[in-house]
Amino acid sequence: MSRREGLGVSKNNLTETLEQVRRAPTGPRPARACPECGGSKLIRDYDNAEVVCMLCGYVVAEKIADSRPEWRAFDDEQRAKRARTGAPMTFTIHDKGLSTIIDWRDRPSGTKSVTADQRIELYKLRKWQRRVRVSDATERNLAVALSELSKLAASLSLPKNILETASVIYRRAIRKRLIRGRSIHNV
Repeated sequence: MSRREGLGVSKNNLTETLEQVRRAPTGPRPARACPECGGSKLIRDYDNAEVVCMLCGYVVAEKIADSRPEWRAFDDEQRAKRARTGAPMTFTIHDKGLSTIIDWRDRPSGTKSVTADQRIELYKLRKWQRRVRVSDATERNLAVALSELSKLAASLSLPKNILETASVIYRRAIRKRLIRGRSIHNV
């Protein structure tokens, strides 16, 4: 008696099961036809986050994500000027350019002035933001070293990709703990 027979699985059943697994969908696929009427005219209603059948009104899918831009553009020039994302990630800044910076001006965008209490609050927020951005010795070392690398690259007129590569190498050295105890200029 083979092991397969002992489990009550025949060769034909095993082959059929494997074929079913191969044919089974691997993940959520968008509906191509209405399961209610079989119609293929489906529309995406982004206002209600639904996919609806035009023929019978059946809601095929709910909670769909709206991937359209949130702005309007009427020609190619306007589309080229607008973007959905902020600045790209860069290794030349210690936080990779992903943190926010509270503006140094005491005037929020679009307003004329702030009250004295708001000015004090802005000062406190800026102070804590500076403290949090560079919180430990390794972060401070990285921030100082990357600014030194940027100054050096500017004085030598090096391209941005060289500066990025040097920044990645310095980050690797920090990760491998090769920097500790050495000055930034010697590294």
